[in-house]
Amino acid sequence: MKDMKIYLSSLAGVVGSLRGFLLRAVELGFNNVEILDEWGHRLNDRRRRELLELKRSYSLDYVIHAPYDGINVSTPQRSLRKAALKLIEASMRNAHYLDARLIVLHSGFKSPLDFIKPKTTWDIFLNVLREINKLANDLDVYVGVENMPSGGHALIESCDEALMLIEEVHALERIGLTLDVGHSNTVDIHEARNYLLRASDRLFHLHIHDNDGKRDEHLAVGSGTINWASIIPLIKRLKLVGGLSIEVMNFKDARKSLNVVARMLR
Repeated sequence: MKDMKIYLSSLAGVVGSLRGFLLRAVELGFNNVEILDEWGHRLNDRRRRELLELKRSYSLDYVIHAPYDGINVSTPQRSLRKAALKLIEASMRNAHYLDARLIVLHSGFKSPLDFIKPKTTWDIFLNVLREINKLANDLDVYVGVENMPSGGHALIESCDEALMLIEEVHALERIGLTLDVGHSNTVDIHEARNYLLRASDRLFHLHIHDNDGKRDEHLAVGSGTINWASIIPLIKRLKLVGGLSIEVMNFKDARKSLNVVARMLR
């Protein structure tokens, strides 16, 4: 699909400088970058100015990935949730500043309290998304809730869980899904196809990488067990707010994945 934008996640260069990552991404042939607003790439005034300068110099488009290390937006602990939301709201404002149309948000996680009072974290997550939707409207950005790998106690892992979320938030126009194809493969080898067939109308963005079906390895596309031939035709039909992001661990796998993905999308 000619209009499908391909991004490179800054995960591939997160141990180095953000500026260095951007310049290397451009060298590799990427015109679009997903910024992981986390760790050494956490956006501050200096980094935002650098990103704006590089955007203008190289005609780059950005997607912003909200912080996630130690963050649980569905925690029943009010003070922790408030701190998490403060970071996410700052990330949304960063997206607006950089003219990024989409911000990626990890789903919330379950709590032991759910065993005593079922759906506690689910209801909290829905309320949080309602708050986030209001700010997203004000900032003119979209939010893609990302599905998590199997077995991590996340609220959104399977396609069925994602569909439940869509049903609950259908009126929140700024809230959709970021389908992480690699994560879905740890749930079931057919799960990515399920998402693409059943949830396509609320897919805003894709994360693509590969794995062995058991571990969240973030391998180069084509290096694992994902049946790309069965899902690429479905991906080509999508109209995505944030395109698709290659989310691998190093530049070697980024180059390999870009070549494979560009060939598959022709």
